[in-house]
Amino acid sequence: MDYCVLDVETASSDCGSICQIGIVCVAGDTIVEEHVTLVDPGCAFSPWNVRIHGITATCVRGAPRFADLHADLERRIAGALVVQQGSFDKSALTRAALAADLPPIEARWINNVSVAKRVWPGLPGYGLAKMAARFDLAFRHHDALEDARVTQAIFARAVAQSGIAPADWPARLAPQPRRRKAEAAPEAA
Repeated sequence: MDYCVLDVETASSDCGSICQIGIVCVAGDTIVEEHVTLVDPGCAFSPWNVRIHGITATCVRGAPRFADLHADLERRIAGALVVQQGSFDKSALTRAALAADLPPIEARWINNVSVAKRVWPGLPGYGLAKMAARFDLAFRHHDALEDARVTQAIFARAVAQSGIAPADWPARLAPQPRRRKAEAAPEAA
């Protein structure tokens, strides 16, 4: 497997209130696995969030809690290259793990927005809906698996256009160390 794409939906403004997880795994140019699951976040659903994704407390009744899914998620993505659209999904997984008294899942994360800005500088927006429209990709936005699929399609286009392999993107996106100002030359005597 070369990389996975992960997307989550949340029940409330608490980014750890994950109510759906979608994962797409890729080897070469081929999607080799897709996985989606509802998650019982163990909290109230915000009407705002429900309007966005349509997932309600009734939808997740009987679904596993994040703690029940942690080991499976770890098996799927620990140590892997994981692409996310923005930086929300990594934060959500970390917050959900900490809330469940579990260790965060360590992976090598790539922010696909940063990739898109490098490959297609100067676009009017880099959100998932705008990027999908730019590439004529139809999807049901705010469904975790649909969002992961479209993020993967955009990332694959960026890889193809840039010629930069998925495994090389983390180094390309890493902050560059600041250069020290040259020491002032000693005054002439």
